[in-house]
Amino acid sequence: MALYVNTNVSALNGQKNLSNVTDRMNSSFEKLSSGSRINSARDDAAGLQISDRLTTQITGLNQASRNANDGISIAQIAEGALGEVTNNIQRMRQLVVQGGNRTLSSDDRSALGQEFTKLLNVNNDIADRTAYGTLKILNGDSPESGFQIQSGAQAGEQDTVTTGNAELTALFGEYGRSSGATATLKMSAMSVGNIGQYGALGDMVAAYAAVTGTSNISAANQALFGFGTGDSITVADYGTKTDQGAEINIDNLTKLLTEEPGRVSGGNASHVATAIAGAFTIDTAANIDSVGGFSDAQLDKITGHLTDTLLDAMSGLITQVDSQRAKLGAEQNGLTSTVRNNTTAVVNVSDSRSRIQDTDFAAETAELTRNQIIQQASTTILSQANQLPQTALSLLR
Repeated sequence: MALYVNTNVSALNGQKNLSNVTDRMNSSFEKLSSGSRINSARDDAAGLQISDRLTTQITGLNQASRNANDGISIAQIAEGALGEVTNNIQRMRQLVVQGGNRTLSSDDRSALGQEFTKLLNVNNDIADRTAYGTLKILNGDSPESGFQIQSGAQAGEQDTVTTGNAELTALFGEYGRSSGATATLKMSAMSVGNIGQYGALGDMVAAYAAVTGTSNISAANQALFGFGTGDSITVADYGTKTDQGAEINIDNLTKLLTEEPGRVSGGNASHVATAIAGAFTIDTAANIDSVGGFSDAQLDKITGHLTDTLLDAMSGLITQVDSQRAKLGAEQNGLTSTVRNNTTAVVNVSDSRSRIQDTDFAAETAELTRNQIIQQASTTILSQANQLPQTALSLLR
């Protein structure tokens, strides 16, 4: 075996092995101190890419769950306000039932009308004031298509919370459309000849004309529903965002409860009966006294029609509000389910990421112990290898 002084190959091998084991120990220290198996791309390039994608999914799902909870909050606020609107309409319907008696005096009807008007205005106030923070959610500012909720971590994973419009005009518009009114008819075009095509809206105008003695259907329509001559708003648009001006007149609506049809003059009674015949038949014109006006039997029929019209209207409003509340309830349940699903997904995806990214302390401490032993051995062997050139001195003695 050759003996060299200038080049100590054994020492070089020892240095190389000591350097390698030191690098491995440093890597173990980093993994154990950080708790992460992948601290840089050199640890596991493919694993780093996969774990980052999983991290993106996890953070997205967590935020999506918070978004969904915000949507649930909006729905709860809206549903609570609509509950109070329903209570008020129920009370208004009770007042209408009470007002169906012809035994009430003018003062009695006036007292009923005051509460009826107040409740109508309160419902409008509830719709205008209900908000999520500063965002109005129950008036005309509420989007007709609903509030979009990003409830998933990826593109295209959205839900919707539809709070609707609880303002009085919007509710009556929906009630009219649900009663079979022809959607394409212009609201301002209501007349003696087509009043029957306006469904419940036509019935209300006929009732208003009967109780106020108005034989001009167009004028009665404008007074009750707030239209000007020639307005282009159709039945389909009444109470929607497309309708920028018309608004139901609460004071005139209350007249259906407070006014007494017996005040119609005798000469005008037959004209009124003819004008509203398309929606409601009081009697033939020949049977109406041109001097005394409506008979008691005819007045009973008019009073019954007024009561029926208002009762149907109040019931229709309750149906519209309850329909919206049911929709909000379904949307809340859907979002709650989405939150549960997102939470489950976060758990499972986090588990997947952990297997790739997190340090296995049992395996890593065992590897560290092994490398520490090898390092001690390498140090000892390197010390001995460094002494080999000293052997050459014995040959020189």
